[in-house]
Amino acid sequence: MTDKKATDDLVSMFMNFGKDMKLPSPDLEALVARHKKNLEALDTAAKTAGSGATTIMARQREMVQEALNEISAMAENVKGGSDPQKMMAAQTEFAKRSFEMAIKNTSEIAGLAQQSGTEAFKVLQQNMQETLEEARKAMMQTKK
Repeated sequence: MTDKKATDDLVSMFMNFGKDMKLPSPDLEALVARHKKNLEALDTAAKTAGSGATTIMARQREMVQEALNEISAMAENVKGGSDPQKMMAAQTEFAKRSFEMAIKNTSEIAGLAQQSGTEAFKVLQQNMQETLEEARKAMMQTKK
């Protein structure tokens, strides 16, 4: 465990070193506020990504249910039939629909994942821009 007094002495040593070198002293309250905003942005981005993952999982669950319903319907159609040509036609139609649904579903899931990632990235990007702007303003103030 870190000794509080030793930590305070270390911080004081660096602060005094900066003063001795005539370096501009940082606005500690502004730094703490900025770090708090950074953590809030990370939290928001994580929640956004988590929400996106939840949306994807819910949609995948729906897709599986739709596929199971389709399989059940196809099995009912095939079960009662005795004509091999009709059974082959039904199986061919089922295979075609299954393939088309797989492509559609894959595209939809990819779109949801991309949207979720984009939203989370935008949160972090906005925070980065704010951080850089605050740093630029702080630098301009120290030059005055």
